[in-house]
Amino acid sequence: MADAHYSFAIIGAGPAGATCAIALLHAGADGVALIDKARFPRDKACGDGLGPGVIPILDELGLLHVLQAHRRVTHMSMSSPFGNQMELDTSLYDRRSPLGYVIRRLEFDRALVTAALDRGASDMTGWGLESADFSNGRWQLEMLCAETGERRSLLADVLIGADGATSKVRRILGLPFNRDRHTSIAVRIYAKSETQIPPHQQLEVTKDLPTPGYGWLFSDGDGILNVGVGTDVATYKAQKRHLTEILALYRSHLGASFVFDEKSSHSSVLPMASELPRLGFPERRAALLGDAASMINPLTGEGIFYGMHAGLQLGKGLASAQKHSSDPAGALAAYETEFRRTFTPHFRGNYLLRKMLERPILLDRMIRACARSHDLSYDYIEYIMGNEGSLSRKPLYNIALRTLFG
Repeated sequence: MADAHYSFAIIGAGPAGATCAIALLHAGADGVALIDKARFPRDKACGDGLGPGVIPILDELGLLHVLQAHRRVTHMSMSSPFGNQMELDTSLYDRRSPLGYVIRRLEFDRALVTAALDRGASDMTGWGLESADFSNGRWQLEMLCAETGERRSLLADVLIGADGATSKVRRILGLPFNRDRHTSIAVRIYAKSETQIPPHQQLEVTKDLPTPGYGWLFSDGDGILNVGVGTDVATYKAQKRHLTEILALYRSHLGASFVFDEKSSHSSVLPMASELPRLGFPERRAALLGDAASMINPLTGEGIFYGMHAGLQLGKGLASAQKHSSDPAGALAAYETEFRRTFTPHFRGNYLLRKMLERPILLDRMIRACARSHDLSYDYIEYIMGNEGSLSRKPLYNIALRTLFG
């Protein structure tokens, strides 16, 4: 039997890969295979925070219904190791909110995968990529079904790697993974609260946590809390402290009567965009998206918006090339150029801000300045969240000067 032939093989059905599949189909492309070794719904260790930039992406793809059952985050707080705190309640101000949503990845990722399959993507969830070889202008993929042990071969004109932080596609393309100082590691656990907590995002730097490092508590407003801690791999290795120990310290710090689901504790590796790899491979008809492409904010650890933005951009470009019977190489090259043009200054600025705030006294000064000025709080949060509509609107040096001398 002849190998199945697809125009586009997307490895990884998380937000980046699923968005790329939806964007391709939404723009009229065909021959899209969505491949993931997991079947959905499946859990993913994450803070579950969606930046505001996700909203217009879902809107463009006709998927705003994914958000309808959820309330938008209206409260955000940040604290320093010295105990100072800033709080922002966006409902009190007539200004576009810099906050988004908290939605469990179990639900959000399933909604995107379902949308991709409903629109015509070939369902290859449950199949893992074993190997891939590019020759004669196309890819031959060897696949394995984890459940049955069945093997099959596929042909694809374009290979898209959205297969996470340990991406097999990235290795096949010959790219190394990020160095330790440009990689973070995090652990999260779910909890329930005895009292109702509104949709809220809380970020804290405490004396017990590694430096750099922070703890978070995100509430979806429906009684589920996502609690976690993160630090960079270099610090984690140097301090030789286990993630579960660090998380236990932060749980103690919270001092609240939460009921934790111990089985929900999972860790993840976060390759940061301060060491962004090559994204497009026109000569090999391939591209990388999302965590596989280190598209994670080096300050906040958020990556869903960037991966979805990249998936939308790449999907639209490749669909246009197919529609006009053009070589996809041009769309792959344009994808890398445009993504870097849009986000490189943003990632660089957030990495610089991260390095500055590793000094507790500077972090404390920022927190105290934000506590005095809600406008400054808005500006900082907009800057770090990465919403494309606010990128570069207020340069980092302007915000920093207001912190130091405001």
